[in-house]
Amino acid sequence: ALAPKVVRDLRDAFKADAEQLIDDLLVKGTIEGVSDLAEAFPTRVFPKAVGIKKPDTRMLIDYGAMAFNAIGPDNELRQTSMANAPKIVAWISEQCARERMTNDGIGALIYESADAGDITEDEAGMLVRSLLTAGVDTTVTGIGNALWCLASNPDQYELLRSDPEGLALPAFEETLRFTSPVQAFYRTAGVDTQVAGVDIEEGTKILCVLGAANMDPDRWETPETFDITRKVAGHLALGAGVHTCVGQNIARAEGQAVLRALAERVPRLELAGAPVWRPNNAIHALDKLPMRLGS
Repeated sequence: ALAPKVVRDLRDAFKADAEQLIDDLLVKGTIEGVSDLAEAFPTRVFPKAVGIKKPDTRMLIDYGAMAFNAIGPDNELRQTSMANAPKIVAWISEQCARERMTNDGIGALIYESADAGDITEDEAGMLVRSLLTAGVDTTVTGIGNALWCLASNPDQYELLRSDPEGLALPAFEETLRFTSPVQAFYRTAGVDTQVAGVDIEEGTKILCVLGAANMDPDRWETPETFDITRKVAGHLALGAGVHTCVGQNIARAEGQAVLRALAERVPRLELAGAPVWRPNNAIHALDKLPMRLGS
């Protein structure tokens, strides 16, 4: 359902949607980068790709925030997010029910696997819901962080504008390394093992701090410099091994579409106020990003 061919088929639609959105925002000139662009684009294109007929931006964003706050300590952030869980989860479950989805989306392909006997109908529903659990808030954060990086580094935006087709994806990848949208994630040791001389017993919970790994000076030269020409292969923003993000190619396609459309249409990208970061137990996300799309 998430094979490269599926993503290739989505690229043209992503490109057209990104171009239309940027054209609409250019008329405004001054925008709120998070709500007007970073949230607006993924919640427009990804639910449609999955097969959701009536997406609700607020529900989708709150669902992602709830999921990533849930993996942290039981602090106020987690408690506030989980208090909204009954309403949000009920809405998500309803939208992901087979009879409520389109017949030509990723969700339909997953439900076809249940028909083939590869998984159960309940498992299919859970897999469709998991796409929305991990596939919206993370991409929203990646795009918002890319806007912040490029507006804060005008030389890099000029470089992107010199070759939008060739550098849009590298710019998104460098954003993922530089800002690590998912800052940390828990894993569980499957066997007794040892890491860096530390004994780890089977069943131990391990907090993997992806943001620290992506800033490791032993791995990256000048890691605190945002450089869209950097060779970023091996960054851990999307996980690794069997834990690699299964929807990463769709996230990349979304980020690439937005940054390419932006670079092709907007001569100057500027901050119009102080960015505000959104507290979350796992996600490194912006809450507000006032911007000017200059001519």
